[in-house]
Amino acid sequence: MSESPMFSTMVLPPDLVADDVIGLRDQLSARIAAVLRPRGGKRKEADAPLPKGLDPLAALPPHIDRPWRRFDAAATELQGFRGLRASAQADQRHLAASEAERSAANTDVDDRWRAFEQWNAGAAGLSDDGQTPAPSEARWLYAQLFPAPEGLRFITRRPRVQWAAMVQRMKTLEEERAQAVIEGFGGTRHYRQLIAAHARFGEAYGFTNVVLANEGAPTDGRPQWSAARDALRSLIQKIESHADPEIPGSEALAAFLLAPYVEMVDDLARPRRRAPARKPEAVPAPPPEAGGTP
Repeated sequence: MSESPMFSTMVLPPDLVADDVIGLRDQLSARIAAVLRPRGGKRKEADAPLPKGLDPLAALPPHIDRPWRRFDAAATELQGFRGLRASAQADQRHLAASEAERSAANTDVDDRWRAFEQWNAGAAGLSDDGQTPAPSEARWLYAQLFPAPEGLRFITRRPRVQWAAMVQRMKTLEEERAQAVIEGFGGTRHYRQLIAAHARFGEAYGFTNVVLANEGAPTDGRPQWSAARDALRSLIQKIESHADPEIPGSEALAAFLLAPYVEMVDDLARPRRRAPARKPEAVPAPPPEAGGTP
């Protein structure tokens, strides 16, 4: 009697998923590596033990080796597709985060310019009291940054136009005359926050670093999944058909190679066989004794 289970009328488990197929490929690969040994090669202590009746082979029988190679290639392609898709999904999440950062950076720099404009307007509105720098210097700076009729409208422009306008104004603020106004009228804190927001805007929109566009990735894995399933079905049938009571060792080899598949089928069927567990009824807690800890 054959030692291997029969899957002649073979239908793959309905709950089979890609992870099962990829894991099965790895299990089969380990067993094939264990059973293959070059002619004349001696057994090593690290070699996996083989079941009784199964001797090492120099090569797999051709009718098993060919479908195994097809299954290995199909499972590898399926695994590669899943890796690309996972990477693309991660890129999508990163892209969403990048879009959120752009929006936040844009809001931040707009608010900082508004705050700086209010500070500069306040300094420019002071009367001349003989101290330096004079309020006229603050008015000069205001005219450089917020000339009429443009004023603050540059922060409402498209990102590239806004960036160019901001770069021009930031260069003005770096000048010695502008720095004297900032320090003399207490605008250092406003200026530092404006610098930080400007740098954030430049990074978020790719003006000061490289921002790569999402190239996308394949999303339809049905061809790879179908090919892997077909290759698995063919391999299992070929291994099963190898078992012949009249050929010594053939049944042992078939059973050895089929064992991971049998285990997988059993694992997938176990949840369907198991009756749903009933949730235990709640038992009311005894009332706490007087003066005791509840």
